[in-house]
Parts: sequence; C-alpha cells; structure tokens
Amino acid sequence: MGIEYDFDIVDVALEDLDPEKLGSASDTKRQVCAVFRDIRAADALRGTSPKIRKIFMDAGFSLESRNSGIVPGVFPAEDQADRVRILRSLFENIRARGIQGEYCGDFNLWDFLHYVRTAQPMAGIVRSRPMRVPPPPSNQTNPERRTIPGRIGFALGLAVVLFVMIKLLAAAGATP
Repeated sequence: MGIEYDFDIVDVALEDLDPEKLGSASDTKRQVCAVFRDIRAADALRGTSPKIRKIFMDAGFSLESRNSGIVPGVFPAEDQADRVRILRSLFENIRARGIQGEYCGDFNLWDFLHYVRTAQPMAGIVRSRPMRVPPPPSNQTNPERRTIPGRIGFALGLAVVLFVMIKLLAAAGATP
C-alpha cells in the first residue's frame, strides 16, 4: 500500500507563525498551511533533502500530519483558493530552485503530482475531527501525586522496616 498524498488546508495559530514571514500584506490575510492526512507522507517529506523540505515549507506545507477523516481524493471546496495559492507557490519554488539530483527518499514527487492533478473539490464536506482546543490550565494540584517530603518519608520508613527485619533474622540465626 503506497503513501497517500492527500492534504488539508488548516489555519495556523498566531504563536506558530514565523515572525520573519509576517509582512504588512500578509498580516491582513488568513494564515493557513497544508497538512498531510497520512503520517507516512509527512514522514517521507521529513526524510527528503533539506532543499526539498525548504521548498515545500516555504510554499506553505507543514511537516506535521492530521487525519481529518475526509475521503481520499477529495477536499473541501472552500479550501480551493488556498490550495491553488499554496500549490502555485510550490511549483514556483521548484522552478526557481530546482530539485534535480536532490534526495527524495520515500517521498515520490510523481505520485504527489498525480494526486494534485486528480484531487477533486467537493462541497459540504464535514471534517470528522474538529480543530484541537487546548484544555484550560488547571490551578489545582493532583492529590494523588506524592510530594518530595512524602517520598522521603516513605523511603525512610521502608528502610527502617527492612533494617528491623534484617536484625530479627540475624537474631534468629538466619543470615542473609
């Protein structure tokens, strides 16, 4: 079974953005990136040469993966404009920098290009996996967690019990 090169367009959190890439024109636009659905595709991209990784990352691809639950070969129609922008940027990067002779590893550029040509937009796609929201920070400590003085007390108590047992065995004539 080959690698599936399906990818989704996801919003990028402001704290994840590179400050060098933020310009006055890009501040007003929605910040998105392309994330592969198959972890093997992301792993394969991470395994390519640094030049190829940089070409993909500069175009807007992420080295992470996220399974959105969307059927392979289709993508949400509302992502069409962002997909076209990211793919045009990718192809411009490839033309400008070139990839001939670069190590691709398991990432098959021909299969990726075939997917890009055959993927179809579909209206009404609902992502089965909602965007991850971090849980609110908890101010309450875990009552089951032992504190350092508790750990020290437990260790000392255990040492005393073992010492007394050894003394009793030695007094009874049994030597360890």
